[in-house]
Amino acid sequence: MAEYRDAHAEVAAYGAGVVGISVDGPDRSEALRRSLRLPFPLLCDTGRRVVEEWSLYNRAEKGGIAYPAVFVVDHDRTVRYRSLDRTSSRVSTADVVSFLRGGAGVEGPREPRRARVRPGLATFWLALGNMLRGGIRSPRS
Repeated sequence: MAEYRDAHAEVAAYGAGVVGISVDGPDRSEALRRSLRLPFPLLCDTGRRVVEEWSLYNRAEKGGIAYPAVFVVDHDRTVRYRSLDRTSSRVSTADVVSFLRGGAGVEGPREPRRARVRPGLATFWLALGNMLRGGIRSPRS
């Protein structure tokens, strides 16, 4: 999500917006939004209705969470691109921005591709700090 924070102005320049959806409650979502200084809203799906309907629900992890995913939805609510990702393999923000721009290829916009994510030491320390501040909790089933 921090990558989308950093690319927020560029995404907006193409007439697009960013919204996050989480199964966490409003307090936790707002705390995450403030912690990461996100300029876009994090919507709460505590009933897990949206993540189930959009095939994003991962029942096997932490009592049920949403898979990381990227959707490009047009103004007429048509899904132009969808990527159901994993923690270690995600579509890069730069590729999504390129898709919004229309791509550089003769055949039109190129679909973003997934890349391996290897979190660095800074990400480890951030996660550890968050765990110590907020504790380890699992969402209710």
